[in-house]
Amino acid sequence: MGIAGVLYRQLSPPQALSSMIDAFLEHWNTQSVSWLAIAVFLMPFNWILETMKWRQFTQSWSSMGFWESWRAVLAGVAASMLLPNRSGDYLGRLLLSPKAEQSKAAIATLAGSYCQWVVLTGAGIPSLLWFAPRYIGWDFEQGGLMLVLELTALLILIFLGAFIPRWLQHFFASQKKSKAIVWLRPFEVILDYKPAVLARGLGFAASRYLLYSFQYYCILHFYSVDLPLGTAFAGVGVIYLLQTSIPLPPVLGLLARGEIALLVWRPFGANALSILAASYSLFTLNLLAPSLVGLLLILKNAYKKTTHEDQKNDADGFALTDDRADSI
Repeated sequence: MGIAGVLYRQLSPPQALSSMIDAFLEHWNTQSVSWLAIAVFLMPFNWILETMKWRQFTQSWSSMGFWESWRAVLAGVAASMLLPNRSGDYLGRLLLSPKAEQSKAAIATLAGSYCQWVVLTGAGIPSLLWFAPRYIGWDFEQGGLMLVLELTALLILIFLGAFIPRWLQHFFASQKKSKAIVWLRPFEVILDYKPAVLARGLGFAASRYLLYSFQYYCILHFYSVDLPLGTAFAGVGVIYLLQTSIPLPPVLGLLARGEIALLVWRPFGANALSILAASYSLFTLNLLAPSLVGLLLILKNAYKKTTHEDQKNDADGFALTDDRADSI
């Protein structure tokens, strides 16, 4: 209900939503609907790739199979809709992970996010350098601060990936007999993240980025925003880079995402309605729809736990009654 309420407010006034629905129906009755069909077809593969990326960092210790991991990923999508910078991924995935594995699952989620951030920033910076001067009109003075910040973020990410595992290895080796750091022990799982594991994680992150970008390209074509593939991918790279810099949950950042899309695609003569409709359609397809599935999985898991607790309490009650009867 919270997700639906925030989304309704983001699309107010009502005539704006009505106009976007009209635009969708108008293009539905044209040959461009095949572009929408491609985007819809690719949607499950987006989250399959995310699951495979996460499993790179869990399969050495996790008891969860692929589809259990997939359900945990969708639960993370649902939780992240109302929390900034996809931080709800941690909460959602932990809810559907075995209790004994939850701390390690959180670290695996962080490792997967690290790979995605490296790809987003690594692809976004050259996109910004190429796209912004040509189409947005930014010179270095206008976009320089953003570029410096993003370059700094990329260097920090590379530094963390290269040196933290080595530092932890030396740290835990020197603290083998210490009981004071027992709460840090889950971080030992990072020692399993060898360069080959990180490379596979980055590979899945890059594949997911390309798939998501191509979906955006298809949605733009559906709304008659026709662009060369290279230009479209550069523009999408700028949008993702700027979106990643906004510390807002997806539903609360929906208007900001719309404004960024207008900034990027307006120079190509696309009308505002088509740009916003494309942005919100992609949001609905890749985030809102999976989040509703994830919400159902969270509710189902909560119901199973409640039922299990009730059955356990009933069993304990019967056992206590039997003990009293024996004592009499």
